[in-house]
Formats: sequence, C-alpha cells, structure tokens
Amino acid sequence: MFYILLLAPISMTRIFIIFIILTLSSCQAQVEKQKEEKDSKEELTLTNESVLNLRDTIAQFNEVQDSHIGYAGSPSEQYGNYEKLLGIASDNDLCLLTKDTNYSVATYATFGLIERNNPAFIEVFERFLADDRRVKTMKGCMVGSDFVSSEIYHEYWNKVRLESDNEKIALQNDKNLLKLDSLILLSDSAEWLLYDRVFNNRVFGDEYSSLIQTHAFERKNIYAIEYLFKNNLDEKQEEIIASVKEYLNKEEIWPIYYDKIFEMLLSFKQNELNQLLVSELKDIKKQYGDSKLNKYKKILRENGVKI
Repeated sequence: MFYILLLAPISMTRIFIIFIILTLSSCQAQVEKQKEEKDSKEELTLTNESVLNLRDTIAQFNEVQDSHIGYAGSPSEQYGNYEKLLGIASDNDLCLLTKDTNYSVATYATFGLIERNNPAFIEVFERFLADDRRVKTMKGCMVGSDFVSSEIYHEYWNKVRLESDNEKIALQNDKNLLKLDSLILLSDSAEWLLYDRVFNNRVFGDEYSSLIQTHAFERKNIYAIEYLFKNNLDEKQEEIIASVKEYLNKEEIWPIYYDKIFEMLLSFKQNELNQLLVSELKDIKKQYGDSKLNKYKKILRENGVKI
C-alpha cells in the first residue's frame, strides 16, 4: 500500500509527492469502499473451477504473449486463454491471481484489472516495483524476458495512448499514469525503460523538481539529466554539464546514451566539451567497432568539430 512508504525516513519532497499520490486516489475512495464491502462477502480463495483450470493452463504455458505472435502474426493460444479468463473471472478473482506465484498468471490477471479500469492494478505495480520478477514474453516474433513491473506499466501506458485522440495530452493528464510515474520517481532501482517513459510522458510540476534533480545529479540518471536539459536548461546548465561529464566516466555506455550525450554537449558549442567528445571516440571504437565510430565522427563533423 502507498502509506507503507511513510514508515521510512524521507524528505519533505518525497512526503509531498506521496501526498499527491494519495490525493489523486481520493476521488476513487467511495467507489473502492463500496467494492471492498462487496468483496468482503466473497470467498478469500478461488473456488471457481473454470477459473482455476484456466489459471493452470496459463501457468503451464508460462509466457506472456501478445494477441498475435510469430513472423506470420498468428493468433496466440496463450492470449486466447487470457481472454477466456477475462470472460469468466470476477475482479476479486483477478486480484487474487495477481498474487499467484506463477508470474505469467499474475501479469495477465493485472492486465485484466487494467482492461476493466480497476485501479487495484496500481497496488500490484507498486508491489512488483519494490520486489520485481522477470517473466518470459513473446511480442510479435520477439522472445524475451521482461520485468513484471514493466509489463504492467506498458499495458496501461498503451491503453492510455491508444484510447485517446491526442496521445500527448492523454499522457500528460492521466491521473493513474501520474501515480505510476510518481512511484517510479520514488524508486532508485526501476528498469531503465520505465525512467525513459516517465521523463517523456509530461512536464512535471515544481513539486517534483527536487526529486528529479536527485535522479539527475546524484544518481546520474541519463533520462533525468536529459529531462532537465530539455525543460530547465537555463537554471541548471552548469549542473547538467557536470553530470554529463561525470557520466562519461562510466566503464560502458550504451549507444542510445551516447546519442543523448552528444546532442547535449554539442549544443553548448564549447571547445572543451567538443574535445571531450573527440576523446571519447577511442572508447566508442573499442566497445562498438567502426560502424558506431563512423556514426559519431560524422555527427562531430556536421557540428563543425575537428577530429
């Protein structure tokens, strides 16, 4: 539950953000109270044999699949099992299944809550964000292993995007998405892709500034640094430059992060920073070979930097 976070020593900024999360939840309080009263009369364990059978089938597949998979985009039998589950399971059944020790079952059950617009999925996301697990996935023809928190987040993120006529406005204003993003900002160990989403969803209010700066300047989160570069450059230019320079001391930097670093440092048009990027070419060649080396050489030349 959200209030558990208050048990640990936290800053006033964190307390304020937690307050925001709780405030955003207040509009659902009466509805949830009525639901709790109804649920309290139901069984606390699954008794529906059909639901239990589908649970076992999904667990046996043990993979979270899209509706269509493979190179030919064939219908997924596993996704079909999920649709059958959604057709017969109550919300209470789904909530119980989110605690299943088989993480494919738990993930699909949470998808069901999202599909039904049941805000209980937020608590499930918080639980996995704090103690995450990986689940096998198949998306199209891509087979992988992804964190349950990321699967839950992107299921809701895509729902917001796809059900709106204006994606940008929807991501900016959706209250449940703000709750998810706030929880991620309060974490220091979320998956990199979640931080990427958070810092691209919206421009945050001033109450989030301190926390974002902690991610950027203390934890050297490249997505937080880029966010400040795009939205608070005039106020934080020196800190941004210092953090990017320090980030370059990392032993390994992904190419997508080099893209961000080159864009930021070249924008300042300072010879010292340009030469710092030139010196980085050796590491780029060592880590990624001539193709990436030539890419960043070209970027430097296009910006008038001599190599």
